[in-house]
Amino acid sequence: MWERRYGFPKPARNVSQVRVYTDADIERLILVSRALKAGFRAGEVIHREPAELRALLTNSAQAQLSALRESPTIDSLLRSLIADDAGALRTGLRQAVATLGPRQFVLDVAGPLCEQVGEAWAAGRIGVRHEHLLSEALSTQLRLLLSAYEVESTGPVILLSTLSREQHGLGLEMAALYLALEGATPRLLGVDTPPDQIVEAAAALGARVVGLSVSEAADAAATLEHLRWMLAELPAGIEVWLGGKAARHLEAQHERLHRVVTWNDVDRELGRIRRIDSAA
Repeated sequence: MWERRYGFPKPARNVSQVRVYTDADIERLILVSRALKAGFRAGEVIHREPAELRALLTNSAQAQLSALRESPTIDSLLRSLIADDAGALRTGLRQAVATLGPRQFVLDVAGPLCEQVGEAWAAGRIGVRHEHLLSEALSTQLRLLLSAYEVESTGPVILLSTLSREQHGLGLEMAALYLALEGATPRLLGVDTPPDQIVEAAAALGARVVGLSVSEAADAAATLEHLRWMLAELPAGIEVWLGGKAARHLEAQHERLHRVVTWNDVDRELGRIRRIDSAA
């Protein structure tokens, strides 16, 4: 993809037409890879020479160390939320992204913050308005990041949705960003979607996986019925990944149904389907 889009790398080919990379190619690609992990986009760094890339990485590391001194904590973000300080909450979320980068932002800030807000709501420390404020601020940040990191990808298409009467969508947005960063092609269908529309969308978009988030508030019997129907109707090559707090407790079994509750689960299952597809 980089050869076509950016003209780099330009490997030679041996007699069997296999690409052959020089030591200089490898050095530069390693530096580009480090820059991508630091939060830069491919188009910003791929044409830079190794000396420029090293300087860029050094400056980026220094900036991150400086920002770390002012990086918001989960507690400080929660305090801003409880105080109804929308401006401080949004600023804190942006600072967290700048300090940590998008992947660690999802792992270390967005996910834990949602957990603590859920616990605070259950304990009566916050109201519905606080939950809505967090949803709006965090969703805006996640979608901005997703738009910045979405690129033309050959990775597996993963359709993300919730079933009818499921209104919680932040988990889907976090999953979409994480998957995009891992080279997959997420497609957000949204929340509260009838099963037949999910099946139609999966076929139309060429999905490899349908990812469903199921909250603790879901009707377990209705969810099981919808899952059985979808697994019968989806084309044979499409899997269903079940996430959310209720996923582990649903008594559903199928060869194409997989529980994906943690980020490690996402990594494992994404690697598995890549191996299957590459061997096909």
